[in-house]
Amino acid sequence: MRSKLISLFLVMALLLASFGTAFAQAEPFCGDLSAEDCELLTVAAQNMLSVTSYQASAEYRGVLAGLPGLGVEEAAVTVTVDGAFSYGESAIAAAAVLAGVQTQEDLAALMSESPEVLVDFYNGWSFDIVMVVDISEELAEALSAEIGIPVPTLLSVPVKLVDGILYVNLTDVAPLLEGGEALAGWLGFELGPVLEAAAEQGLFEAAAMQMAMDDPSMLVDSPENAALAGALIGVQAALADPAAFEKYMKVSRAADDVINGMDVAVFTTKMDILSLISSPEFIDLVSGLAESGALGEDAPSAADLEQALTMLSFMGPMLFQGLVSESTTAVSLDEPNYIVAQTTLFSWDLSGLLQMAAMTGALPADQMPSGASLIEFETSVVNSAFNEPQTINAPADALIIPAESMMATQ
Repeated sequence: MRSKLISLFLVMALLLASFGTAFAQAEPFCGDLSAEDCELLTVAAQNMLSVTSYQASAEYRGVLAGLPGLGVEEAAVTVTVDGAFSYGESAIAAAAVLAGVQTQEDLAALMSESPEVLVDFYNGWSFDIVMVVDISEELAEALSAEIGIPVPTLLSVPVKLVDGILYVNLTDVAPLLEGGEALAGWLGFELGPVLEAAAEQGLFEAAAMQMAMDDPSMLVDSPENAALAGALIGVQAALADPAAFEKYMKVSRAADDVINGMDVAVFTTKMDILSLISSPEFIDLVSGLAESGALGEDAPSAADLEQALTMLSFMGPMLFQGLVSESTTAVSLDEPNYIVAQTTLFSWDLSGLLQMAAMTGALPADQMPSGASLIEFETSVVNSAFNEPQTINAPADALIIPAESMMATQ
């Protein structure tokens, strides 16, 4: 139980880091940009590493529509995150080290040799945000029917990190939990002490060893944990050498814009999906995921996988004609240059694919959706008030869950 809880907090810590501008990529992809544009983009990314405070507004949106077997016509979830962020000296120094982590080997070395870097980052980072989850009515009704509890279409969850303690206000979430009445209000979790204990007990080093050996079954005490480890290793493999995928990316400067009163240069990066899926890098990635166990017990054999990937390279133009993968980065033109906004879009119109499946008999005619069929994920983050003082205080009435309780064996 203790290892599961510690693993949960380690994963939570890494996920929370996605909100921080301190993890901006110090050397962004420039492709065929002019030297002047590449310098602007690079300086802005490097400047983000020294930002001591800022405000951010983010939106994460996912939509599944018109998919056979989905159970609803459309399932849509939008998560917005608004708030203030601040970094102390220890967090800034740690961020400078983390910015140099480019490969899986770098991360494994950091976790093994200098786990205190992650501890220093979270102990020196503060934020005060509100997360709002907006669920489409049809999806909320389906979830309510499945779990037997009314699921609201709107949930608001305030979250704070102050002095290494993660505070969560569960008032809106409590009615969905068994015995949730006792959880309403602010709860504080000693995230910093948990990470410190994990470092002292060598759990970061053990995780680094697991990454190095690419064995998801190591150091886990259940099939579920092994599957999670396999999935994480698969993601690590995909990100281990981002430069290998740059040949399938194209970046260009779009028209300048104005965001929050700031003049910005806008850079758009697009992925050539058709070239990527027929590339050796993609084949190695998928094969690695299968070998790691991330695809589950029913993963295809190596021979079946090779045959499927070969067919995929030929059928790609037909299958992926409706797929879009792109991102934008907006950089302030006035010095000092900062990254003002970033967006990503992954959109896949599945209409053509489903029509082909229906024609070949793979999809029964009565399961063919009548409307649009698509998978879409969008993210948008807008930053402002760079280096302006932010007031972030711990809630006075929080119930603190001590690190010892979270790490105790049960």
